[in-house]
Amino acid sequence: MDAHQSKALRQKYSSALMSNHKWRKLFLVMAKHGSDFSGIEYRFTDTDNVLFGHAPSPQQVWETAIDDPVEGAGGPVEYKHIESVFIPFKYSYRLHERASLQERALNVGAFLRALERVGTFPITETEKGIVIHGYKT
Repeated sequence: MDAHQSKALRQKYSSALMSNHKWRKLFLVMAKHGSDFSGIEYRFTDTDNVLFGHAPSPQQVWETAIDDPVEGAGGPVEYKHIESVFIPFKYSYRLHERASLQERALNVGAFLRALERVGTFPITETEKGIVIHGYKT
């Protein structure tokens, strides 16, 4: 089964930009310097659906997967299935269903500076946040 998935990934993408080791380093830095990050958009290789989540805790960062910071994923997510991760500069939320929309700035700059100390990563900055790319099409 894994060989079939790997072949499908090679057909869909021209190259992988992140290894398990790099994803692990990135998520460990996020756990330390972005532990309050919410509103993160996770995109996957096998679906067009975008799932939302938060930063993982250090205990949720495994060798080949992250354990459950992604809402609706139903458990651990293997790094090789992450197409990209979007971290917004600002996170919008409601305290309850009828409450007004609240906004909280995320300290993405501190996270990026910490990330630079551990390596080089395929990151694109947009008007609304940053995208960490897992694959190149």
